Formats: sequence, structure tokens, C-alpha cells
Amino acid sequence: MNINNTQSSQEGVYTPEPRVYEIGYLLAPTVNEGDLTNERDALVALITKFKGIVISEEQPGLIDLAYDMTKIINNKKHTYSQAYFGWIKFDITPNVIEILTEEVEAVESLLRSIMIKTERENTIVSDQPYRLARSHNQSEESEDEDDDIVEAPVTTTNEASEETSSEADDLTKIEGIGPKIAEVFAANGVKTFEDLSASKVGDLRTILADNGLSGHEPKSWSKQATLAKHGKWDELKVLQDELDGGK
Repeated sequence: MNINNTQSSQEGVYTPEPRVYEIGYLLAPTVNEGDLTNERDALVALITKFKGIVISEEQPGLIDLAYDMTKIINNKKHTYSQAYFGWIKFDITPNVIEILTEEVEAVESLLRSIMIKTERENTIVSDQPYRLARSHNQSEESEDEDDDIVEAPVTTTNEASEETSSEADDLTKIEGIGPKIAEVFAANGVKTFEDLSASKVGDLRTILADNGLSGHEPKSWSKQATLAKHGKWDELKVLQDELDGGK
């Protein structure tokens, strides 16, 4: 009799079948070049900690960002125009991807990261790093080609878009954000759905804590903002119906 490969033959306990994911990441340019391998190894260690198996990767290399990015370090905002970009493709069971993403986001040297569900034969991040940045040596011709690439779905996202709006969005449309929080975020450079979708949860928590708003949990806000910036209001409504105060 055939035994389904998603079920333990010894315990009879259902185990999710491994799937292929990619993580694209931006390391702060303040990282010493000699420490880049250690930073990469730390990310791989997180993946293997959850029984993930690395398939392929690209070592981090310095690039010019499509637009300046900010990161709050020791309660001080730092702005960067360059970063080290790399990606890792790996097999892992989907039931651990959320906690893995949270641990990746907590890595202090990271500016941004995106987690994408993909296929073994299709490497998305290396071809189009979700407009997180533009290559340091990219030609004008390749920039034109880049404009034709369409973003693929993101499983968990801290993605940033090259195209940003100069006008502020109504962040109170995000479940859990009221006028006061929207005002505080605007004062800290988070004015649009784009800004919010690209923000790390840890940074949002820091902003809230610094302004006496630590009782609010921003874990779902980036995901909500991603739907809002793409105009997926029906999907956002479904998600918000499942939330309680943004949680």
C-alpha cells in the first residue's frame, strides 16, 4: 500500500509537504564587506533552524537603491541610498514560514526583506528584486526593460516599490490605525500605503513605543497596506473582518 509522502509512516501525523520559497534581502551599507559572508550565513542558519534546505542563492552585492530607505537604529532614523542585495531560494514546510519571516525581520542589519512562494525552476527575486533597488551598474537600456516586469504575488512582504506617491494616503483605512497613529507615522516618514507596506514590524513597534502607543500591535498592518496600495479593497475587507483591532 502506498503511503502519502505528507504523512509520517511511523506516527501517522500529518506533515505539510515542503514548498519552495525565496527570500530577497537588503543589508545596510554600513556592514563591513568582510562581514557579508557572516550576515549571509546568519540568514541561512535561520532557514536551516526550521529544517529548510537551501537550493540556490546569490551572494550580497552593493547596489544603488531605487529610492532612499530609512531604518530606525537606537531611536534614530538613518537614511541610505545604497545597500547590499542578495537572495536565497530554499525548500521548507509552509507551516513555519510565518515565524521564519518574523525572525528574519528581526535581523538588525537588514533594511528590507521579502519572502516569496515560488517554484524550483523559477527564480523571481534574482530577475526582479521587486523594485527594492536598482543595480549599481545597470544601463539605461536595462532600466527600460525593467519597467515591463510585473510584480508576482508575495506570501509575506516587506516589499518596497520604486514608484512612490508624494501625497499621503489615509492610513486610518488600515484596521488598527486611528488618526493619532497616522499622525505619528507621518511624522516619522510613513505617510502612504507604500511606506507602510515596506516597513518592518519591529520599526513600527519602535515608533509606537517612542510615542506612548505601545499597546497597539502592527503585525498585520504591512499586509493590509500591501492590499490597499494595489487597490485590492475586497480582499482587504475580508482580511479586516478576521482581525480584531488590527491583530
